[in-house]
Amino acid sequence: MHCDDKRTLYILKEDIKKSWKLLEESGFSNQQLLEKFNNAVRDYFECKSSTM
Repeated sequence: MHCDDKRTLYILKEDIKKSWKLLEESGFSNQQLLEKFNNAVRDYFECKSSTM
């Protein structure tokens, strides 16, 4: 895996953590935060699978 790929995955993983924390604080009731979290997870796995 290339260094840029590792950095991208790290950034995406941090975005997932941030989105999860915001979701928890909202009681998992905010639809926009749910969509943001879903997109972050999808982007992470798409990037991870394309770098292997």
